[in-house]
Amino acid sequence: MQETKKEFRPRARIMELLGEQLIKSHTLALFELIKNSYDADAENVSLLLLNINAEDGAIEVQDDGIGMDFDTVSNIWMEPAHGHKGESRKKGIRTEKGRLPVGEKGVGRFAVHRLGTEIELVTKSKESAEVVVNINWLDLESHKYLDEAKVQIKERPPEVFSDQTHGTRITISGLKQKWRRGDVRKLYRSVLGMTSGKIGQNGENDFTVDFTLEPDIGWLNGFFDPETARDQAMFKFDFELTDEGLKYTYKFEPLPAIKSDYPNIIEGRKIEIERKYPEFFTKAPPGDDGWRKRNERAARPILGKSEDENSLGIGPLKGSIIAFDLDRDVKQRYLKDEMSGLSEFLKEQGGVRVYRDGLRVYNYGEPGDDWLGLDHRRIQRPTGKLSNQLMLGEVQLELSDSYNLREKTNREGFIENDAYYELQYAMLCILTDFEAERNKDKKLLRSILDTPPGASKYKPNRRKTTDELLSELKTAVFEKKLTNEIGDIVDKVSKSYTETRDVLLSSAGAGMGLVTVFHELERGVRNLHSSISEGQSPEQLKEQSKGLISLLQGAMYMVSRGKMEKISASRLVEFACLTQDLRFKYHKINFKNGFESQPEKDFEVLGIRRMLTATLVNLIDNAIYWSAQTEADEAIIWVGPSRDLEGNAIVVADNGPGLLDGAEDVVQPFFSRKSDGMGIGLYYSDMIMKSHEGRLAFPESNAVEVPAACDGALVAMVFKGE
Repeated sequence: MQETKKEFRPRARIMELLGEQLIKSHTLALFELIKNSYDADAENVSLLLLNINAEDGAIEVQDDGIGMDFDTVSNIWMEPAHGHKGESRKKGIRTEKGRLPVGEKGVGRFAVHRLGTEIELVTKSKESAEVVVNINWLDLESHKYLDEAKVQIKERPPEVFSDQTHGTRITISGLKQKWRRGDVRKLYRSVLGMTSGKIGQNGENDFTVDFTLEPDIGWLNGFFDPETARDQAMFKFDFELTDEGLKYTYKFEPLPAIKSDYPNIIEGRKIEIERKYPEFFTKAPPGDDGWRKRNERAARPILGKSEDENSLGIGPLKGSIIAFDLDRDVKQRYLKDEMSGLSEFLKEQGGVRVYRDGLRVYNYGEPGDDWLGLDHRRIQRPTGKLSNQLMLGEVQLELSDSYNLREKTNREGFIENDAYYELQYAMLCILTDFEAERNKDKKLLRSILDTPPGASKYKPNRRKTTDELLSELKTAVFEKKLTNEIGDIVDKVSKSYTETRDVLLSSAGAGMGLVTVFHELERGVRNLHSSISEGQSPEQLKEQSKGLISLLQGAMYMVSRGKMEKISASRLVEFACLTQDLRFKYHKINFKNGFESQPEKDFEVLGIRRMLTATLVNLIDNAIYWSAQTEADEAIIWVGPSRDLEGNAIVVADNGPGLLDGAEDVVQPFFSRKSDGMGIGLYYSDMIMKSHEGRLAFPESNAVEVPAACDGALVAMVFKGE
C-alpha cells in the first residue's frame, strides 16, 4: 500500500476559472478594480475606453492612490488570496484617509481576465521607481501548471507617474467582448452608480469615478443620469436609522407645470419627523408564519458594534429615496423628451441600491433583483405601495458597524443570514413611513388635477358616500315628480344596499377582529402546552385555560347574529375585552376600564352588536400597537365613556407616541404606517359608525376627559345624540 504527502499544485487554467466564474459580468469586473483603487486611498479613478468599437480597443483604469513598490507587487499582488486586507479589516486598521479595506479575499485582481487577454500594470508608490508588469493570459495558460508560468516584474524610471505623483494604471487589451453603443451606455450608467450620493442631498463622497470615451463617438449623447431624475421627482425622503430611533425629512415638490396650471392652489410640503420607537425596534422581522404573526422583540436591538447580545451587526442606516408619479394626468405635464427618458431610466435603474463606506454592493437595485420584494407589495396594494419602477433609492452602511453583513464570494450581494434579513426588514419599515407621507400628497394631487387648470379656487373633492348619494337620488325623484314611475324601484335599491352593506361590514369587521383572536388562541394553546410540559401547578393551568375560554366567548360575540338590539356601552367593552385580556397580559399592558370607575356615565346604544364589538376590538388593537412604542415605564390603555362630544362616546386612549397623521388620512382605505398593515381597519370602523348614524372621531387631547397618563392617541366611537 502506497503512502505519501504532496502539496496542491494548481493548473495554470485556474486563473481563467477565477476570473470567469467568480466574476459574473463586465461591470462587476471593472468594479473589482475600482474597489482596489478605493483600498489604495485614491481620491479619483479614471475609467477610459480607448477605440472601444475597434479591433485594437482597450480599457484603462488609472487612480491616484498610494500605488505599490517592487516588493509589494512581488510579494503581495502576485500572491492570490493574500489576506493582508482582510486582516486589516478585522483589526480595524484604517488607511490615512480613514478607510477600512472593502476587499478581503485577495482574488479581485483576476477580474481583468473576464475583460481581455492582455494586461499591463504600471504602479508607483511615493518616492519609489515605477513598477511594470505585463501579463498575457493566453501565454500563461499555455503552461500546464501555475508555478511554471513566470511573470516578469521590472522597475523603470517614471514614465506614467512623475516623481511627485503616485498611483496605479491597469490597461486591458485583447478585449473579449465586442462593445456596442448599448453596452457602453449601460456601463456608463453602472459607473455613475458605483459611488453613493447621486440621489439624495446628504451624500458626501471623497472618492469619485470618471468615465471617458476616446474618441468621443457620440454614444453617450442624451444620457439621462440620476441627477436629472432627481430634478423630476416630486416626492423626496432622506432618512437615518440609528440606535436613537428613526429620523427623516420628507419633501413634496410639485412639477413646475402643475404649479403653473394651479397657481396659489397647490404648494409644496416639507416635514421633519423623529421617532424614538419606530416599528423596527418593537416588532421582530417576519418568520415563516408571515408578517401578521410577527413577535414582539424581547429587547430593543442595537444596530452597530457592541458587546451586547442584542447587537444586530448591520450598523446605522442612512439614505435617500425619491419617487415619481407616472399617472396619466401627471405624465402629460412632463416635457416629451423628459418623460421618455425618465420612463426608460426607471425601468433600468429603479429600486433601492446598497452602499457600504460609499461603494456599491451589487446586485441590489439592478434590473431583476427585487431584494425588498417591492413589486410583489405593489401588486397586493397597487394604490398605496411603491414598485421598483416608481422610485430610486440608496441606503448607506458603515463597514465597521455592519460586520455581520458578509458579502458572497461571487460578489453578488450579502450572504442571506439573520443580519441580512434585519437589513431587509429595516428598509421595509422605513419605506412604509415614506409611502404614508407620499400617499397624503398623492391623494391631494389627484383631487386638484380634477379641477380645471387656471381655476382661482379649489374645493376639496370629497367623495360622497353611497348613503349620501342614495339620499340625493330620493330627493331628486321626489322633486321631479317621478315617485309613481321609479319611487318603488329606488326604495328597493336603497333597502338592498342597506342590507348588503350591513352584512358585508359585519362580516369584514368580525373577520378583522378574529384574525387577532386566532393569533392569540394559537399562542395561548402553545403556552398552555408548555406549562403542562414544565409541570406548572394545577391552579396556574386552570387560570390559563380560563383565559382561553374567555377568548372564545369574546369571539362568539363577534360572530353572533347581526340584528339591531339595545345594548349598554359597558357591555360592549366587556365583550371586546374578553378577546383582549390575553394580549394585555402578553404585552404587559396596564388596561383601565373607565366604565368601572364611572358607572354613572354608562349609556345604551341601538346597533348590531358584532359590528360594534369588531370596531372596538380594532381600535384596541391599534392602541396595543402604538402603546408598545411608549417611552413611559409601562404601556397604558384606557377605554371609557365620554359626554364631551356631540353624543355619547366610547373613547380608547393610550400612552403611545400619538397619531402622526390627520383624521382625514387615517380613515382613507389603504392608508397605514404599519409595514404589514392593509390600511382598512380604521376605514371599516369609520364606515360601521356611519352606518349607525354616528362617527369615528379623533379629538384633541384637551377635548375629552381621559387619565393624564394617556397622552398618546385618542379615538372615539361617537353615537348619535339624543
